[in-house]
Amino acid sequence: MATDRRAEIAASAAALQDLGPGYDQALAEGLVERIGAEIDQRITAEIDNRVTAEVDSRILTQLDRYAGCRHQRRRARRMIRAEQRMIRAERADRQSIMLALGSMLVALSVTAIVLKGSPGLAAIMLMALIWVIVGIINVAHAMRKHPQQ
Repeated sequence: MATDRRAEIAASAAALQDLGPGYDQALAEGLVERIGAEIDQRITAEIDNRVTAEVDSRILTQLDRYAGCRHQRRRARRMIRAEQRMIRAERADRQSIMLALGSMLVALSVTAIVLKGSPGLAAIMLMALIWVIVGIINVAHAMRKHPQQ
C-alpha cells in the first residue's frame, strides 16, 4: 500500500481510540471501503497488465504469421522459378541433342554420297572438311549454351 493509505488507516485507528466505542461501526466501514478501493485498484492494474500482455502476444503472433506467409510465398516463387529453369534447361538439352544428331546424320549422308561418287584424295579431304564444320557447329552451340564451363 502507499504511505498515504497507511497513514489514513493509522489515523482511523487513532480516531477510534479518541472517539470511543460508539463509532466502531462507522470507522470499520470506512476502513473496509478504503481497503476495498485499494484492492480494486490493484486488481484493475493486474487485469490491465494481463490484457496488454495478451494483446501484445496476439499481435506478435499475427506478425509472425504474416512474416511466415511472406516467407512461404517467396520460397514458393523461388521453387517455381527453379522448376521453370529446369524445364528450359531440359528443352535446351533436347535441342542440343537434336542438333548434334541431325548434324551427324547430315554429315554421314554427305560422306556416303562423296564416297560413293569418287573415293579419291579430294573426296577424303571433302569428308574431313564436312566433319570439321559439323564439329565446329556443335562446339559453338555448346559454348554459347554454357559459356562459364
